[in-house]
Amino acid sequence: MPPLVSGAPNMHPEAPANVRRAGGEYQEQPAQAVRRQASRNPGTIGLFIIQDASHNRIYEDDLFYGAIVGAIISQCAERGYQTLITILDVSDVTPLLRLYEQKRIDAGLLISWSDVQDIVDQVSQAGFVIGVINQNNVTQSATVLPAPYLDNRRSAYEATRYLLELGHRDVAIITGPTGQPCSSERLAGFLDAALGQGLEVPDSRIWCGDFTEEAGAAAAIQWLAADDLPAAVFCSNDLMAYGLLKVLRQHQVAVPDRLSVVGFDDLIISRYTCPPLTTMSIPRTEMAAYVTNRLIHQLENPEDAYPLPVFRAKLIVRESCRAVRIPDFA
Repeated sequence: MPPLVSGAPNMHPEAPANVRRAGGEYQEQPAQAVRRQASRNPGTIGLFIIQDASHNRIYEDDLFYGAIVGAIISQCAERGYQTLITILDVSDVTPLLRLYEQKRIDAGLLISWSDVQDIVDQVSQAGFVIGVINQNNVTQSATVLPAPYLDNRRSAYEATRYLLELGHRDVAIITGPTGQPCSSERLAGFLDAALGQGLEVPDSRIWCGDFTEEAGAAAAIQWLAADDLPAAVFCSNDLMAYGLLKVLRQHQVAVPDRLSVVGFDDLIISRYTCPPLTTMSIPRTEMAAYVTNRLIHQLENPEDAYPLPVFRAKLIVRESCRAVRIPDFA
């Protein structure tokens, strides 16, 4: 039997309050929650970690999803719901549907790096409530399916604009994998900022990555081999920035003196890279609290509409970027 989790026993005492604040206006008032809980047994939200062994796996120490899982568990507990965590393979939805049919869960949330639209379709067609944590895992709009919406295009625009405001004109991007909506959205935001400043971006300044450290390393190796390093690079996620920084350090290329780097995600390791990475921080706990509350709202008030906020990443300035020095001609 999968483990049943109702909040974490060793959770920091401030964590529930922090997540409650992250949920903001979208959660019900405590008195309402108490009255509802007194009227029935606690409900259960299924948190499904969907693996694809042929491509990638998500573990407990996943740098991106770890904070999200904790926020979901905390928010469910705040709303009087237990959390049932199950790991499944993307190829077989049967165990997930069985949990619904056996009434062991009231609704489910999917966490994955894979396309889970088929799973969402099967669960919805069976008449059950389902949501996703990552908008890139489905083709459905967040207006239809409980999911947080991150404005990737505008967030990438802000990251690139920061580099341009520092005076950089030779800017490059390492994109995410082709086919993922966030990849094309972040590329579009990068181009919006560059073209808005009258800069043409040659093909050599657009490196197609795949969100792995190896992709960032490959871009650095290629630019170094061609003796064609850009002045500044926007990496579409932090992992690729780590790979880029590693190769640059191995080749004694000074960051940020020779090259400025901006990432995207704000993983905890980004504080400790050499140098600490300037990056776009995704409001992951706020997004997790939102989708959890929206899912529960759909269970308890299926006829009522729910707010659909747009989330944006926030620039976190550290030490991997510098302003262009103006030559002294005196």
